[in-house]
Amino acid sequence: MLPDAVLKHESVTTLSHAAFRVLVLLAGQYNGYNNGAVGLTASQASKSGIKSDKTLYVALRELEHRGLIDKTEYASRVPPRPAMYALTWRQLDDTKYSNKTKIAAHTFRKWTPDKDAA
Repeated sequence: MLPDAVLKHESVTTLSHAAFRVLVLLAGQYNGYNNGAVGLTASQASKSGIKSDKTLYVALRELEHRGLIDKTEYASRVPPRPAMYALTWRQLDDTKYSNKTKIAAHTFRKWTPDKDAA
């Protein structure tokens, strides 16, 4: 569920390796009906090569900063749940953590490398 237009955008082509891996893992969880309720636990990330919790959280922040994902719900200990995200190139779906919108945000298109230098 990673369109060519997203993969070729500078906000993706200049990602760190860990952030790109996390983006692929998040996009892989999207099933066509759950945008806004896509999450990744540290144990899921570890099974896919992200061995450090810190690496996961830094990668998630990088993806948010570049507008590739939007946080729709914070993580919770009770009940245990990772933070939930929406992929910004897809419209939100009606989920427990998000409400449907008619258009995708495409916020990644606004990212420029100069924003990281600031």
